[in-house]
Amino acid sequence: MASSIETIFPREANNDYRGGKVPFYVYFFVIAQQAFSAIVHYFTYDSGKVQIGGMIRFQGDPDPNEMVWAMGARAGLWELIVLGLFLVVLWRYRNLIPLMYLVVVVEQVLSYGVGAMRPIGPEYFTHTPPAIIVKLPKLVIALVMLILAVRHSQRAEADAAWAAGRQ
Repeated sequence: MASSIETIFPREANNDYRGGKVPFYVYFFVIAQQAFSAIVHYFTYDSGKVQIGGMIRFQGDPDPNEMVWAMGARAGLWELIVLGLFLVVLWRYRNLIPLMYLVVVVEQVLSYGVGAMRPIGPEYFTHTPPAIIVKLPKLVIALVMLILAVRHSQRAEADAAWAAGRQ
């Protein structure tokens, strides 16, 4: 039976996904959320910080908002790159879907670390940003999907080995 490590980090990347239907179809929602976030952060004039995130506009000369928006756009650039990786995995290397769930889990955990090291209080926002609202559900869903994908993959491999032994 394959270990969890072998399932998450397979020796060969291929399209032989054995992680189950639920994690596979939830992966489409992960891609959709990533696409929305990447597009908003990269392509909107304010990186979505004001119009969606509710960040207040700052006063000053030179305009400090331009710096905040530029940094948001740079984050959006990386989100676009990650989106590209998610899509390549879906297209060509589906057995890496458990690894992509691990990437989401690690990203969310590190996001909590950034929030602890560099907290931004509610005084900077007119409302709670959507990214804050979805952070915990996204972490929990990715963790559950990772566990399900690994368990189902290991079970599928054990069933295949058992069936091969019967022939």
